[in-house]
Amino acid sequence: MNAITNPSGKAFADLVKPVDRDQLVHRAVTALGIIGGVFALTSTLVWMWPSGGNEDPTPGNASVPAASLVTGFARDYVTAYLSAKAGDEAKLAAYVTANDLHLPPVAATFTDTDVAFAKQVSATPDGVAVWTVTVSGMVNGDTATAARRTYYRVPISVYSGAPRAAGLPMQVAATPVGVDLRLGYRNTVSLESPLAQTAVGFVTAYLTGGADFTRYVTADSRETPILPAPYMRVEVMSVGANVGSDGNSATQAEVYVKVTARTKNYTRTSLAYPLSMRTVEGRWQVVSINATPLLQSQPQAVNEDTPSAPQTTTAPPPAERG
Repeated sequence: MNAITNPSGKAFADLVKPVDRDQLVHRAVTALGIIGGVFALTSTLVWMWPSGGNEDPTPGNASVPAASLVTGFARDYVTAYLSAKAGDEAKLAAYVTANDLHLPPVAATFTDTDVAFAKQVSATPDGVAVWTVTVSGMVNGDTATAARRTYYRVPISVYSGAPRAAGLPMQVAATPVGVDLRLGYRNTVSLESPLAQTAVGFVTAYLTGGADFTRYVTADSRETPILPAPYMRVEVMSVGANVGSDGNSATQAEVYVKVTARTKNYTRTSLAYPLSMRTVEGRWQVVSINATPLLQSQPQAVNEDTPSAPQTTTAPPPAERG
């Protein structure tokens, strides 16, 4: 239908108001800004909102400041308690609230103190953290003919950063002796082999400040010799590895070097170094001194031809640098 057949009608273009292009762009940018703001606000709220399923019920176990506060208080509390005598009840009020205390007439001494164990055991919704701490020390160690280390466990509560003893100390048995794990270096390495020569050369240069230290380490190794050098001479005692055949058919190895180091004053000290090594262009080199040696999870008979790695724990981590 056109204007001839419909005189009263108007063309569609006449009914449409021309659109300002700049105004359209401005409105689009404004809309995108609003959408972006809503998204950012939502993301922030999700990040800040606590997750009930992953919440740590004992966060103090990962807090060095909290542990330092509690263990320091426990050490002072046990020392003050064991050093108190009749009439010193008021001094203990700074640590614990206790009635009907029976203190000895003569004060003892509690020296050479150490923290044997510390752990946060619970935390209440209102912010009270409860710890258990075991402190060891020598009672009358300076005067006793056969002084022995004794252990005392104390409960500690912490509220608003203030520790307080929740009870009197309890004397407990000494920490039990742990079990021995066999080293994972089940294969003896010949001192004439390239693997042993590199390992021994590295330890010698490391302890004596040898100028040839760099020849024994890989390009990515972070090891540097001890300076000033603490020893004048190093004597090798034995070299073990987790690979057989002196490492001739291997490209990586965990090696354990036992030496006797001698100072300028001819003082001899036995030392041992767990090393991670690998071959570079056919030559053995040291990657790192490990923080712990390779350990066997279970006792096993020696087998010269089979690497011991499958029967051990994971490879030891390198020592961390401060």
